Amino acid sequence: MTEEKDSTQNIARRYTYLFRLPTKWQAVSYASLPIIGVVLIARSFTHESLLWVAAFAVITELVLIAGINIDLLMLRGKSGLATFRRLATVSIISNGLWLLSSLVGLLLYAITGSEAKLLSLVILGAFFAISFRAIVFGSVFYGVPILGLAPALVQPLLLLVPAALAMNLAFVNSETWVAVAGGIVAIAGIEIYLVLINKPVKGFKALRLLQAFLKAWTVGNPSDLEHYFSASSEETKVSTEMISLRGSGPSALLIVPGVHPGPFSPVGSSNLPGDIYEKLRTETEIPLIFHSISDHELNLPSKEEVRKYADSLGDRREVEEGKTMSSPVVVKEGKGTASGYALGKTVVIALTLSPNGMEDLPGVIRDRIEEKSKRAGFEMCLVVDSHNSLGEKPDERETENLILAASRLISELSNEEQSDFKFGFAHSSEIQIDSARVDIGPAGVGLLLFEARDSRFCHVVVDANNSTVGFREKVVGIFQNATSERLLEICTSDTHVTAAKADNAKGYFALGDLTTPEQFTTMLATLLEKAKTRMSAGSYETFLDTCQVRTIGSQILDSFSGLLDETAFIARRGAQVLGLLGVIITIVVAVL
Repeated sequence: MTEEKDSTQNIARRYTYLFRLPTKWQAVSYASLPIIGVVLIARSFTHESLLWVAAFAVITELVLIAGINIDLLMLRGKSGLATFRRLATVSIISNGLWLLSSLVGLLLYAITGSEAKLLSLVILGAFFAISFRAIVFGSVFYGVPILGLAPALVQPLLLLVPAALAMNLAFVNSETWVAVAGGIVAIAGIEIYLVLINKPVKGFKALRLLQAFLKAWTVGNPSDLEHYFSASSEETKVSTEMISLRGSGPSALLIVPGVHPGPFSPVGSSNLPGDIYEKLRTETEIPLIFHSISDHELNLPSKEEVRKYADSLGDRREVEEGKTMSSPVVVKEGKGTASGYALGKTVVIALTLSPNGMEDLPGVIRDRIEEKSKRAGFEMCLVVDSHNSLGEKPDERETENLILAASRLISELSNEEQSDFKFGFAHSSEIQIDSARVDIGPAGVGLLLFEARDSRFCHVVVDANNSTVGFREKVVGIFQNATSERLLEICTSDTHVTAAKADNAKGYFALGDLTTPEQFTTMLATLLEKAKTRMSAGSYETFLDTCQVRTIGSQILDSFSGLLDETAFIARRGAQVLGLLGVIITIVVAVL
């Protein structure tokens, strides 16, 4: 597995924890059980009727819900992260700690008969609940962690009232004051811990980065995280090749971007194909965005850089125009397949290792193929990473297979006689499709239909992040059996618009995870019929765009992934230390 893919999946794994929250009312129920348990323990020696105990349980439930709503009012203005469901989930753990301490008190009461001990451990449990809430609120909602202590106090203090209301206040003595002192020590330990871990990372406080990460991925606000990435970015010159294909319907604008989708949604160029699509889509021209031979070295750090890049595509320079094309050529070499066609002095080449797995192809492939195309007399070469079969980055032999296949394809195309061609095009935005297909991004699906000399074939472009192994082969087989049309290649854009937001090991939905080959083929058949009605004399125009943009490189993604790992490690180690401190305080309170 490649290092950058490891980083992306590692971040995805961190994010999937956010999917594991219970529903709103499940969280309330789970938070209610331990705190009602605390109330029952605190009142266990009062010998009250079941009706009276039930009444206190109802009061506790109402106080808990009121406390969560007060938390929401206090924290909502700090971040969009504050929701009733998340705050109720925090209450599950804090109340669980409180119950654990109270159970120790109940055990002591059973052994010694000391109601003061019971009251002391109930009070200490309230401080443990406050401590846990302080670490969550201080690290997630406040730039200065100690400010999280104020909202951390509210709910436990409210819940302490029904828990201790009927207990004999005569037992508030030196033992209970020891519990209070121990609770204060626990809270102080939490605040010291937050100060120690909040170290600057490249000029940014660690907890600020954590908050930026959570804001980006849970509420779709990437501004703070993009600020961090932008500060680490570098100026880079990139080139983008484009072909406008024209028939009787809307034109298709084929784009091979000079930058890469990523690093993860909704940061930077994660939705690059969709952003380009929205920027360049007109009533007469629909963009189709391919995946270039590039990797996370060419991620854009912010939406501002994406806007800058997309704007530059409108200032593209014309290279060539014409009305002739070759027949398609397919060359296989080992596991590698190169498919393509020539339009005048421009060659389009799509590379794949399918049905074997593949990830982002190395830049050396593009460089050597472009060099070969120039020697063969082509002025422009659009080299496309089809990105259509999940797997790992190709090894040296597979890379060489792809280069050899593309070189042979270029040789054949350079000798191919070109002629006038017919062209038809249809896009999924023109038909009704299931909006729940979240393995297909906002730039949709485009089907190009060509007829050149004695050949007729389709080329499909999908806004998706790769496709499942074998999906391409199944679709090609079903499509050609159902329509008798040749499907040259299926190319995905490698969009990261859903990256790390799927509850699976990959952290995203690849094409085929949710859409079956049969469903996808049905969509293509509908697009094909529409494209057929638009078949007419075709023409093309090629463009080249160069611009300066800021890119972040995969090393920044690796660094951020490492930061999350380090934060998780520190959190675990800190939890162990604080847990040990809690045990020591509990023992001291129990003994004194």
